[in-house]
Amino acid sequence: MEFRHLGNGLYFPPIAPNGRVYAVPLGQETQVEIFCLTPLGIMGAGIKSNWSEIVGFYYDDESWEIIPRNYSGRGMRFRRGLSCIMVIAGNEALTTHIQGYPIPMCVMNRIEFAKQRGH
Repeated sequence: MEFRHLGNGLYFPPIAPNGRVYAVPLGQETQVEIFCLTPLGIMGAGIKSNWSEIVGFYYDDESWEIIPRNYSGRGMRFRRGLSCIMVIAGNEALTTHIQGYPIPMCVMNRIEFAKQRGH
């Protein structure tokens, strides 16, 4: 995937910046903080995965998933169709989209962007 720099720190396709992500885990009904995006990777309760340790991601009509190497068999899978929000670091405003794209897509773009940059 090729990322074009648009200026002011924006890229296309859009990438999620550092911040806290809230979603509904598969099998649950309530939204919780699932992880934080940091310069080093994804950090959260029971999960710490550098960008290079994420081996894949998946997005379909029902769910989205991040697959970290160090948690094989325990991918992080979340429900689609229910609110996924992000609190961008330093901003503290809630957002459900970045440049018109839903947060899960922007998180997956961030993973690919970080891998390409060797983070």
